[in-house]
Amino acid sequence: MSPEKTVTIIGGGIAGLSSAVFLNELGFQVTLIEASPKLGGRAYSFFDKERGMFFDNGQHILAGWYKNTFEYLNIIGSYDLVNFQKGLEINFIDTEKKVFKLSCPDIEPPMNLLQGLLKFKAFGLKDKFALKNIKKLLNDDNDLEDKFINVKELLTGINQTQKLIRYFWEPFVLAVFNTRLENISVKIFLNVLKTGFNSNSNSTLVIPKVNLNELLIDKAVEYFKKNNTEVLLNKRVDKIIMKEDATGDKIIDCVTMEDDSKIYSDYYISAVPFFAFKKLFDDRVYYDNGFKSELLLPSGIVSIHLFFDEDISPDIIPENSFGMTGLIGTVVQWIFKRSERHLSLVISGADDLQVMNMDAEEIYKLCINELSSTITNFNKLKLSGYKVIKEKRATFIPDHKSQEFRQKHLTGYNNFFVAGDWTDTGLPATIESAVKSARICTQEILNYN
Repeated sequence: MSPEKTVTIIGGGIAGLSSAVFLNELGFQVTLIEASPKLGGRAYSFFDKERGMFFDNGQHILAGWYKNTFEYLNIIGSYDLVNFQKGLEINFIDTEKKVFKLSCPDIEPPMNLLQGLLKFKAFGLKDKFALKNIKKLLNDDNDLEDKFINVKELLTGINQTQKLIRYFWEPFVLAVFNTRLENISVKIFLNVLKTGFNSNSNSTLVIPKVNLNELLIDKAVEYFKKNNTEVLLNKRVDKIIMKEDATGDKIIDCVTMEDDSKIYSDYYISAVPFFAFKKLFDDRVYYDNGFKSELLLPSGIVSIHLFFDEDISPDIIPENSFGMTGLIGTVVQWIFKRSERHLSLVISGADDLQVMNMDAEEIYKLCINELSSTITNFNKLKLSGYKVIKEKRATFIPDHKSQEFRQKHLTGYNNFFVAGDWTDTGLPATIESAVKSARICTQEILNYN
């Protein structure tokens, strides 16, 4: 590859950051353009002056199968800032205040998951007998994609009991896909299962030791400075300008900025979120190319931080390796113990649950009522404050129609590629999907050299 080759990346979220890092590693000269004053996109932290601390815009959980993400973290130097579970382990509390522990042994999948579920005390004999059907989901030669439209139909069709769905499948789906069972395509669901349970290390959970800025962004900024990567903040791209080259092929000529300046490169990557992609083009160009990103449906996440005047004892929130507890039968789905006096709550699929339109005080009261009614002695704790954070378009809904609307990484333009967690990676909108898309675009650019 010629060292003069240049790439302009539009969008400084995780897809844009990882694209810039991967391309720089290969010797490309990269310019990264971000419209806002910060990098990170929808995975960032902000400083709260009142509390004197950073808040993540939401609790982000990684998994052992995030291989592209770990490659990115290794390059920028923050791989050691994550904690790996030795084995999948999560506590659950239901509306009857009963505590159950899912603990999977250190054996080969899917037996690790099946053994853990067999010992899960919430399940009776009928539920445990139905577990054998989980193996059907992991077979490469099954025809389940053709038989069922969504995951709710699929799980019912393979005779998963209501308890299995309520205590295992629904929490799993909300954590990974940020929406309800009936909103998820069977194809993407099966892909995640097969990826997540094809080795024991893949099925473990991974949680950052630090805030998202420290894990994903700050080290990348240091990397860019050391490697002379140009980063333009507060610079908004107005339009992508197309033309035909001397051979009649369609290419990107340049990108025009809001200040009327132009940026020329050999290659271009769009790494903006799905709801911003259409704004990069004239309507005629957008529709003539068959782009359909505006048809993807958003799904929001609400995070609630609770602060206390006293330590939270293990008698109230049982300890586990990650301080992670699932709630069953409530609007609040997950509790993360961030410190002895700080809990972070997560409500995924917040639009469907009518939470996104509630104000902060209403959401706070909902959370307190639910925790008081499910967690023994929770109401004895003295609260000192709270903070509600909404991410209205955290992900897209990966239903069976969404595959048609997810953009391919290759376009009809020889020098234009599309990255982002919403592109056609085969994964839901996760950090891994964003970084995987960057890796794919990097490889496609290499193919042209």
